[in-house]
Amino acid sequence: MLRRWLALALAVFAFVLSPRGARADESTAHSVAVAVLALDSDDAEEQADALTGALRSRVRASQGWSLVETSQSLGMLTAALRCPMKPISAECEQRIADQIKSERYIFGYVTKGPQAGQVTAEVHLYQKSKPDTVIRESYADNLKDQNDDTLRKIAQRLLDRLGGNAVGTIVVRMGSENGEVVVDGDKRVPLQNGTARLELAPGGHSVEVAVAGQSPQKRNVLVTAGKETVVDLALATTGSTEPSKSDKPFPTRKVVGGGLMLVGVAGGAVALISALAYGDALEKGEAFQASTNPLDAKLPPGKTADEVCGKEGGLSSSEAICQANADANRTSTVAWVTGIGGGLFLLAGAYFLFTDGGADQEKAAAKKKTRLVPTVGQGSGGLVLSGSF
Repeated sequence: MLRRWLALALAVFAFVLSPRGARADESTAHSVAVAVLALDSDDAEEQADALTGALRSRVRASQGWSLVETSQSLGMLTAALRCPMKPISAECEQRIADQIKSERYIFGYVTKGPQAGQVTAEVHLYQKSKPDTVIRESYADNLKDQNDDTLRKIAQRLLDRLGGNAVGTIVVRMGSENGEVVVDGDKRVPLQNGTARLELAPGGHSVEVAVAGQSPQKRNVLVTAGKETVVDLALATTGSTEPSKSDKPFPTRKVVGGGLMLVGVAGGAVALISALAYGDALEKGEAFQASTNPLDAKLPPGKTADEVCGKEGGLSSSEAICQANADANRTSTVAWVTGIGGGLFLLAGAYFLFTDGGADQEKAAAKKKTRLVPTVGQGSGGLVLSGSF
């Protein structure tokens, strides 16, 4: 007898650890795979077997779930993996999931009571990285046929309460960014490399994506059981990043205008210095003409220096009065040339600074307040430039 029990135990152990006992988790975009382990019982085995069959039948018929086929029971797995039967630790639940190759499975217990003629089912839904969902249901103990309509309705009700028809998937995509996805203002999931995947109950949900340096993106999403919904969010294009250099083109016109005006100012300065030198040269010439020194050459009455200096029968160009006249002529020419040139450069610079070159008529009209006005008066004249930039 002992040898037969040992042989039976070894056979059960080999069967439990065999990978042929269940097929791998085959969740798709339209369904989520779940295994249903045979429910365990000490005093209501028939009712436990019937409810197990009804649950598997309801999962097969569910739109949002697909059944991971397995004949293994909770009792066999806990014995083989050396786990306590009740309660089962989180570590053992994970080891069972690894053994049957499914990230979700339903397991539980059926016991008699709480009243005579009744049994109570305690059904658990294990989902990887989530706390168990636990449902308890009491019903008549005469329901021992998995095809009984009443028992099938009870199984469907258990699945509904477990969330069997309330599983949908949304995939959030946002470029290649890293951040955080907030669902309904509460649930938070990391966004990694621009992608986040979440399982949610069917119905409407708000999804908000927060990425550093970007404005939060928010969408309302309708989740459908057993289906995958893609939420594609574009990166914010305004108000979230620093403007590129192309947003502010190089101010070529202002630089050219400023340079021209600097040249014009320099020309005006040279013209002013030359004009002062011209005045000095005239004063020297007048002083030589009025000198009483007999050695100083004088201009003949009614003659100008240009008429007698350096001419045959006139004064030598080396005479002091002739040199003063030559200096006056030279500085006068420089003053006129630099003055006119400086004025032209100033006008050109003002044009580049205070106009837009006709590229934008509205801006050009707005800058009509810039004015260049000539002034004329007795013994003087000039230009008055007014405007803003």
